[in-house]
Amino acid sequence: MASESSQQRSMIYLSDLSTTGALAHVSSFLAAPSRALFAVALNSRDVDSSSAIAGDSWAALDFGHIEKGLAAKLIDVDIRGVLLSIDAVNSLKRLRLTNCINISGVGLQPLRGSIIIEQIDLSLVGDHESPNLDPDPSISCVEVLPILDSIIERGEDCSLEHLQFPNKWRKERNTESDFHAFLTRYNDYLSSRADVCLKCSRNLPDNLPGDGHMLRMSYYQYGTQNFTCYDCKKQYCHDCVEEDEDDAFCMSSTCYNCNKSYCLNCSREWQCTSCCQGYCMDCIDMKQCFRCEDDTCPDCFSEISCGNNCCEDEGKIWCDTCAPEDFRWCAKCNESYCTDCCFSNVLYAVQFCDDCDQSLCGKCRMKTRREGRNCTGCYQIAFKALTEDKESLRNENEELRSEINE
Repeated sequence: MASESSQQRSMIYLSDLSTTGALAHVSSFLAAPSRALFAVALNSRDVDSSSAIAGDSWAALDFGHIEKGLAAKLIDVDIRGVLLSIDAVNSLKRLRLTNCINISGVGLQPLRGSIIIEQIDLSLVGDHESPNLDPDPSISCVEVLPILDSIIERGEDCSLEHLQFPNKWRKERNTESDFHAFLTRYNDYLSSRADVCLKCSRNLPDNLPGDGHMLRMSYYQYGTQNFTCYDCKKQYCHDCVEEDEDDAFCMSSTCYNCNKSYCLNCSREWQCTSCCQGYCMDCIDMKQCFRCEDDTCPDCFSEISCGNNCCEDEGKIWCDTCAPEDFRWCAKCNESYCTDCCFSNVLYAVQFCDDCDQSLCGKCRMKTRREGRNCTGCYQIAFKALTEDKESLRNENEELRSEINE
């Protein structure tokens, strides 16, 4: 009993350690969000102890720097604790709630009235990820919009330059909604402080069809920002190009995948020739159509493939436009073969018979021949396949005889 009592008295708890010594040193090796969460967990004594753990360098906070599973488990009380522990209202310039799908947004209350914050990303996804989450996350306009209003209401003192909204709020445009009303207020705020294009030094255009100058207010890419780079927040008009970069636009269109816009220095853009949608180069793997050699996005890859497996073996893909012109289909089994295989008389490829006016693959042509169909043209086309089939059967029989004799 004395031994157990002695062990209990000698046990050291984390809360007994000095936050300005060993714990502060250990926490310095943690990712920023983990360090802040650690500070919240230790904040059972006083505010000074948690701030010693959290540190004072908090220009940016991205929950994508911790494990995705952990971020998904965080709730509003956790977010609130983190923001309080780092004195976010007076220090934080950039906030990304990456993977925080379980919050309503009420935990953002410590940011009320901030004149420091420059960017808030509420999309809940990481870099170059689609914001289309299923099921919809819990984040709520009712909880978040009053906090955002308290920030932009600071007027000239406000530093906010960019907001990325959840797709949940943007996917259905409703001009009677609280969200649309906030977009109008936010657009007015941005327009009142709009800068000139960094390239041409002209005012950013305010006559985009259906848009609200600095925000897209129409149906297409509803609720996304115009002219502002997501990363560096520099502003360019949509007309300026860089001559040294093959006349690439200084500002990309809004990426169809991640719904963000970047300047040329932060992320390159390419466009699918088939659907004309723009994508960040880091978002998708664009491929060239084998026939027209145009860049093609995954949505426009044709699902048609050659029954001879030449597509997979040689890495060929076709866009939806070229595929119908570059394939032949068997009239019986509907198997497709590329014209290269058909014209080179590849075994089993689709061939047209002038005698019976049918396009059949080699397998179906042999089958009809075995069923007794008497067509000289089909027989001549199928002769090679029939010969190879016969040779294959002979080799199999020889192998079986050898196994039996052994």
